[in-house]
Amino acid sequence: MISTSLIDTAYTTIRQQILSCEYMPGSLLSIYKLAEELQMSRTPISNAIARLELEGLVVALKNRGVMVKEISSKEIIDMFEVTFAHQMYVLELVEHSDLYTFNMNELKNILDQQLKEKEQGSYFEYANLSLSFFRSFIATAKNNVMLQIMDAHRDKIVMTSVANYKLYPQQRYFSGAHYNGAIYEALLVENFQKARQLLNEWRQKTRERVMMSGSF
Repeated sequence: MISTSLIDTAYTTIRQQILSCEYMPGSLLSIYKLAEELQMSRTPISNAIARLELEGLVVALKNRGVMVKEISSKEIIDMFEVTFAHQMYVLELVEHSDLYTFNMNELKNILDQQLKEKEQGSYFEYANLSLSFFRSFIATAKNNVMLQIMDAHRDKIVMTSVANYKLYPQQRYFSGAHYNGAIYEALLVENFQKARQLLNEWRQKTRERVMMSGSF
């Protein structure tokens, strides 16, 4: 019987290394080497890899090992388009109904932490917090399906963002915190038109960066 805790440990460790791009997209992984590194048998490693494949983070290649999946620019743009559409929808809800209100304290806490990670140069945490800001924003709608979609996209967006950060050191963008901060200030005074404008600007910049160099 395989220990569930061993599988969970292998899964969590390998997943973290993929998302932080210690294993870059397109790189080949060996179950034998992973087992050696984590000091486990191959069985829990194989189970962990199967979970990661279901999540779309790796692809098993027959007789070649496991490849960290490369996410296409088209897929990244599509995921961001869904996220922006949800954010615009949430703005409409809040503006026209008293039943929905942003958790401003949570948004502020996320923003403050993101700025701290920016100062420390921790891009992985910075990117994660940018997605946390989006998620808190969307959670205002109290729509679990929207949150499930956000969660399904999150890992791929973070992984691609960190990979591009490492691949293109001359194009290191930290504009997410700028826009998140400006959006927060607009929401604070209930200037929904300004928030829409900022979201549209950020959407356009994201599309341009992904299409031109893959960096965003």
